[in-house]
Amino acid sequence: MALGGATKKLQQIVDMAEETYKRLNELRDQVQEMRQTVIDTNRRVRRLERTVDDQGALIEALARDADVDVEQVLAEAAIEEAEPTTSESVPDARADATGDATGDADEVVGDAEGTDP
Repeated sequence: MALGGATKKLQQIVDMAEETYKRLNELRDQVQEMRQTVIDTNRRVRRLERTVDDQGALIEALARDADVDVEQVLAEAAIEEAEPTTSESVPDARADATGDATGDADEVVGDAEGTDP
């Protein structure tokens, strides 16, 4: 009996070791995939940063040609962003243009559904 018990325990240990090895390989694959994703994302971010820098330089050149003070525009934008605004102080542009903001939305929804508002 002692030999049978030892064999059973040894088999359990072997099964646990195989399961651990399997999980370890899965984890290694996940880490490799994640590493590749990070590398790809890093490349994309660098490419986007270059694009934004190029566009910024182009906009600044156009602004200079149009005699626009870029620093002043950026400062005003920063101030506007820092100041909280309420919905009451910012009128709905559609309501100003059409006189009825909800009417336009109803028409769009009606057109999308194929019905009249």
